[in-house]
Amino acid sequence: MDIIENSSLTIKKTCEILELNPGRYYSWKRRFQASGREGLRNHKSSPGSCPHALLEEEKEAIIDYALKHPDTRHRKLAYNMQDEGVVYASPSTVYRVLKAENLIPSKDYHKERKADGKIEVSTPNVLWHTDITYIPVEDGHAYLISVLDDYSRYVIHSELSRTMTADDMERILSRALYKADLFEAPAEERPALISDNGTQLIAKSFTSFLEEWDIEHIRTAVRHPETNGKIEVLHKTIKYENVYVKERYQSFYEAKKDIEDFIDKYNHTRLHQGIDFVTPYQKYTGKAEKIINKRKKQHKKAIERRKRFNRKSHAKAA
Repeated sequence: MDIIENSSLTIKKTCEILELNPGRYYSWKRRFQASGREGLRNHKSSPGSCPHALLEEEKEAIIDYALKHPDTRHRKLAYNMQDEGVVYASPSTVYRVLKAENLIPSKDYHKERKADGKIEVSTPNVLWHTDITYIPVEDGHAYLISVLDDYSRYVIHSELSRTMTADDMERILSRALYKADLFEAPAEERPALISDNGTQLIAKSFTSFLEEWDIEHIRTAVRHPETNGKIEVLHKTIKYENVYVKERYQSFYEAKKDIEDFIDKYNHTRLHQGIDFVTPYQKYTGKAEKIINKRKKQHKKAIERRKRFNRKSHAKAA
């Protein structure tokens, strides 16, 4: 407390440097003012205040197990310990125990970055985009929430939802990770996520969800919406090529089925200008290069054939 109070910087900035949550500092300060410094030192939570809290031997077992498996992430540690009968605790509980002991690696992707321009990637599942758009239906509200792979423009998962809450975002991103077979992938193989600054996407629960899954969150900077432009173009395409050309959907389920069919065609049959006129699926699965090379070879052969034909025609005419 003395370091923070005597600092020439703001409390918030000083806490950031000390890697301390400002809320914890103010909590300490309130307890100090109520009971003095000695009371602050001796303060402990009442054991009965949280009956489901881990026992001390369970915490020690988690720490001991983590030290024996230093390369295993907290989520897998939790399930391994359950399978082996060591400790039955959720991944989030294991994360908190290890975090308190500084056994969670400090990585840049746990911090939010502001994106202020175009970001280039050269492989799939390095960078994903997510966004929400309103879909008009007769029987209520509907929101299309999508997750798009930056490299290939492949729609990893898209879902029409009645609501657009942080819980919806967690569910849809979880399904995207499952579809991309990234649930068991090492942390370094998981994509970063670009989004705007919608309330659902900066909510504390969603931020915690991303931290637990080791997913870096890159939020678009002010006046730089083009950073998330690829998924905005996707939603615009869905609306102007599919939704708006029809009468208003009579029901949520009609809209859901129709948009799912369009996205399937978008992924698998619609040639995309931004990726050399292959389909997003071909780009995502690594088939695009072979297709593009084949086109180039066939084009070159056609040019040579034309040259030969035209030379012969010119010779005969002469």
